[in-house]
Amino acid sequence: MAHHGLETTIIGAAAGAVTGFIATLVTTRWRLWWLQYHLHFEAEPGSIFHSHKSARIYNGYIFPLRSVFAYITIVHQLSDIVSPPPGMNAFVNKTCPKIVTEDRLCWSFAGNPASIDIYSKERQAIGIANVTADWIEFPSEDGWATMTNGKETSRVFLARKKYHATIKIVSKDTKAKEFKIVIDPNNVDSPITVLRTSRLELFRQWRRQSH
Repeated sequence: MAHHGLETTIIGAAAGAVTGFIATLVTTRWRLWWLQYHLHFEAEPGSIFHSHKSARIYNGYIFPLRSVFAYITIVHQLSDIVSPPPGMNAFVNKTCPKIVTEDRLCWSFAGNPASIDIYSKERQAIGIANVTADWIEFPSEDGWATMTNGKETSRVFLARKKYHATIKIVSKDTKAKEFKIVIDPNNVDSPITVLRTSRLELFRQWRRQSH
């Protein structure tokens, strides 16, 4: 009888451990998905008085996002790369040309850090582009060349035209999320436009990432 009781205790403990593990796994996956789902890209309206175009990343969930990085991929040609203004530098330039693919941006926060925390219901601004009559400047994780009198190095200067791009948000607390955008220097009111993703496509993306 004692032996039977010991077996029952062991089986019960094992079943409880398995149940607890499954519950923890489901809860973790649910939290990851909801953090990703409630992460939003909100383009800021344009202004003829300000050449810098930005957006805000909104954490609409109840948990914070830590160490959030932003990456940009731009659909452009090598011929679109232009030389920086005198005294300015860019990592991607005519002597070091490449297509900008998942390169880091900086946040519009004191010191222009490459990563920040975004707390629940908080919006954090991120600079996307500096649009002038001759070119469009994209910042790097180092910052903006034009805003620091050449002390920092931008990502690239491109010819002034419309570009499609992807902003990828990465953090410690959830899977990466991508936002498709259009950067149109001739659209004064909405120089940055978000291409909306359908709920079906969001579900498909989640399914792909879950396997």
